[in-house]
Amino acid sequence: MSAPRKGVLLTGGAVIVIAAIAWFVWPRPSGPLVLKTGTPQHLVTVSIDSLRIGSTAIDITVTDRTGAPKDHAAVLIQANQPLMGHAGQPIAATTTGPGHFHAASVPLMMTGQWELRLSIDEHDSLDELAVPIWVGG
Repeated sequence: MSAPRKGVLLTGGAVIVIAAIAWFVWPRPSGPLVLKTGTPQHLVTVSIDSLRIGSTAIDITVTDRTGAPKDHAAVLIQANQPLMGHAGQPIAATTTGPGHFHAASVPLMMTGQWELRLSIDEHDSLDELAVPIWVGG
């Protein structure tokens, strides 16, 4: 093997090793991702533990437009990947306090664009919204 070709191969190998090390040690955001959204009836805060492949915990806060917690609501969450046509089963979030809900294990099984579809049922009305997210590796 010629010296220039050997140098190119060694340089290419070094670049691959450095890129792999950088991938594993690159700082990741600490703490959950917090997103705020709303509808004409509700203000909604969604806290997502991890935007990586796998199951993640999601906390949801629901208030009325004045900020008063919604005490008697039921929240369903469904993870969908619209580009691939994947839709998870709707998961009932458990109530953890006035206007606070928790889903312990929401599956995000591949990278790419996803949306979390939330249904807020107050027994006399149903409010639905979608929260777009991006799942990494």
